[in-house]
Amino acid sequence: MATKKTKKTAAKSRTTRKAQKKGQKKGKKAGDGKEEKWTWLDILRTPVLASVGAFSMAEEGIENFVKDLVERGETSEKEGKKIVDDFRKRSSRNRKDFEKRIDDRIGKGLKALRLPTKKDVDSLSRKIDKLQRRVEALSGKGK
Repeated sequence: MATKKTKKTAAKSRTTRKAQKKGQKKGKKAGDGKEEKWTWLDILRTPVLASVGAFSMAEEGIENFVKDLVERGETSEKEGKKIVDDFRKRSSRNRKDFEKRIDDRIGKGLKALRLPTKKDVDSLSRKIDKLQRRVEALSGKGK
């Protein structure tokens, strides 16, 4: 069950995205009655993107911190560069690991809900197309 804070945050994200998309679509009026539809993936993607942004902010923060250390003479430029490079490498590994874990958890959640995957939908679409061609072929022969 979602908390009030979670619901408010999700609602705020949806509102922000709607405003952004409306700004991107030229000629679309605010009161045209068309409502944007959101998928579960859109809702789940928002916190993931926020986390990726946090990784970027942390990287920028460490760069500024090391720059200050170098300016104050508390470390050499070479040592500062090494610290930043090490942080970037660890950050990149952590980010990839984090994204993989999120993808795995989302996949498990969707699987538990027994929702069809894109692969399932594509497979069914191919089968429908094949059946439609057979029906058309049979109806053409019967005339």
